[in-house]
Amino acid sequence: MTTGRRISHVLAALLIGAGTATAQQAETPPDSTVDLGSLLSGPDRGGLTVTSGRTYNRVEGMPILIGPTYRNRLGPATLSIAALGIIRTANRLHWDAENIGHRLSADVRVGRRRGYSAGAESFDLVSKIEPWQLSEPDAALASFFSKRDYFDYFGRHGGRIYASVFADANAAVTAGYSSERWSSRRERDVFTLFRGDDAWRINPRINDAMVHVADLSLELDTRNSKRNPWAGWFVSAQYEHGAGNFATAGTRLEASVAPGFRRLEYGRAFLDLRRYNRISPRRQLNTRLVLGGWLHGDPLPLERRFSVGGIGNLPGFDFRRLGIGTDVGQCSPDSGPLPGRPAECERAALAQIEYRHELVSELFDVFNRNGIRVRGAVFRVKPAAVAFADAGRGWLVGPRRGTLQYPSGSVPGFDTFRTDVGLGLDLGIAGIYVAKAVSESKEPANFFIRIRNQF
Repeated sequence: MTTGRRISHVLAALLIGAGTATAQQAETPPDSTVDLGSLLSGPDRGGLTVTSGRTYNRVEGMPILIGPTYRNRLGPATLSIAALGIIRTANRLHWDAENIGHRLSADVRVGRRRGYSAGAESFDLVSKIEPWQLSEPDAALASFFSKRDYFDYFGRHGGRIYASVFADANAAVTAGYSSERWSSRRERDVFTLFRGDDAWRINPRINDAMVHVADLSLELDTRNSKRNPWAGWFVSAQYEHGAGNFATAGTRLEASVAPGFRRLEYGRAFLDLRRYNRISPRRQLNTRLVLGGWLHGDPLPLERRFSVGGIGNLPGFDFRRLGIGTDVGQCSPDSGPLPGRPAECERAALAQIEYRHELVSELFDVFNRNGIRVRGAVFRVKPAAVAFADAGRGWLVGPRRGTLQYPSGSVPGFDTFRTDVGLGLDLGIAGIYVAKAVSESKEPANFFIRIRNQF
């Protein structure tokens, strides 16, 4: 067995572990972090940490974070320090600048249930452009097994300071300021289990820039469980003001593709609002609303734009699908998409509703009495029937142009939204679903597998 194949098998084991962890019960630790032993004094003051980064993609492969951490009480405050180096497995762990990064952070937290915190961090990371679209490990497993990467990525290198007030562990308001260099990242030679001869989808070029970002966010999470919630609210609201000189070559910020820069100063907002309702001991009705887009100033750079479509939000439509009328999925103009078909919408709206009914199964109850044990982990199968419906679209901001561009104060009519419906069977470990587009009746049905719930 070659060294490369051994590494691939280790990656597969780590990814499968990340995926199946969703079905584990409380007695199984959900984190992939491995404590190799305390290097500092005291049992809870830190140590050497190795963690997978919980992702696998066509730009990084699997990032591995390794380094010391320190945690201690200083009077009423708790001090946490981490100095983690990042080693990326793309291109067979080749030692080069693209495979090396870091994340350094220091955080002081005052108060246990309520209080405030402040901190600073330095980073050299690869980030998702639209992280709200699909959860891990669904995205990582799709990349590893089928060579389908449902995200685009860009590099972030810089520093950030922040301050936060919090109540319990479920609510926090945070303000931050960062100075970062945003850069395009290319897809690389990343191993996949199947379809190895196919090429990865191009990771789109962004508007490279040295940018200053001020941000304000509200996080509220009253769900009874993050993995399989039955009741509660989840709210994530963000505002971002960014300014910098952005490169325009290869993008649509300027008509010319000649190298150049354009000064941009923009305001952007994002809201992810979810409500989980338990309407009987075995039934629940869940809803989600996502709104995001340009608020003021200059046009958004490519790395801050939006799209809808694919198994993460509109599964009745193929990911980055073109050729079904006006492109309200990623807002590509009639002149055609950019390489990699990036998200180009300046605003997007998405509404989802999901009904879940836990099924009674004496067959599964027999196995569930003591749990299904795999290498020490305990699984319990809880089959549930799922029905869902989705509606969403994106659009550009400006003078009215057909059904793709609308003035700032206007909202597209609901009849222009893409809609779908679907059914599924969720076994707790994983679910299999079928979704059918309604607004485009000629689109074929899509079958897909999800590890996590729809939202």
